[in-house]
Amino acid sequence: MQRAWLKIQTMLTMILRYILAMTPKRRVTVNRYKGDQGQRDQVLENKARELLQSYAPALAERVRVYWNPRLRTTAGLALYHYDKVVLNPELKNISETEIEKTLRHELAHLLARDRSRQKQIAPHGKEWRQACIDLGIPKEPTTHQLPFARIKQQRKFFYCCPRCDQRLSRVRKPRRDIACLSCCRKYAQGKYDKRFRYQLINQEK
Repeated sequence: MQRAWLKIQTMLTMILRYILAMTPKRRVTVNRYKGDQGQRDQVLENKARELLQSYAPALAERVRVYWNPRLRTTAGLALYHYDKVVLNPELKNISETEIEKTLRHELAHLLARDRSRQKQIAPHGKEWRQACIDLGIPKEPTTHQLPFARIKQQRKFFYCCPRCDQRLSRVRKPRRDIACLSCCRKYAQGKYDKRFRYQLINQEK
């Protein structure tokens, strides 16, 4: 009896594996910012390839560089999934030196991620710092101090935690309910608890 039951289990397992293998996998589309709405810069791409060639030849072949006016307060972006560097056109009004530094800064992000082989790393951790050393900017700061115009947005929505009275303000109304993190950590083991959901106390028009 036991042997017959083991055979049935084995057959069921094989059938299940066959069904899973034959079931088409659902394709998930991820909406990522690709950064290619701007102008491609072939000169900077060649420079990027020269910088990366000694450390990551495959990445050097794939890398692309764009200027994108959508960047306002950010000097540059490194887009890991697309091997792209996107730069703020306002850098052209500052200096060639800042363009060079920003390019190397963002390339260091790509190089650090490429070396990590998809392992999770800190954005400005030791891997990035080593990449900065390799690319000739050993004391590179993590953020820039460039004079880009800041966009000031008025906060219109004001909330209050019903438990601790902590206040919260937002430019836009949140799409989903949010709760007080401090109270959730203290009374609900860090999990969302509707008891500590922020309550709207004022809305400016």
